[in-house]
Amino acid sequence: MYAPDFLINAGGIINVYAELENYGKQEIIRKTENIYTTTLEILNKAELEDITTHQAALNIAQARIDARKAEKA
Repeated sequence: MYAPDFLINAGGIINVYAELENYGKQEIIRKTENIYTTTLEILNKAELEDITTHQAALNIAQARIDARKAEKA
């Protein structure tokens, strides 16, 4: 099983950002708990679409970026 580096390193990135923004410990925990859900989403997408976990992660990330852009438009 392969998990993309940007997925497994997400907790560290969240923590650094949280420190810069002075988030409390509870907020950091809340934000990092979503990594588990995202991991399951990636694994399921990869299996269902018969693609690599790396490609599934990229597809999900792009869909999230596109959704955010559409919200702002």
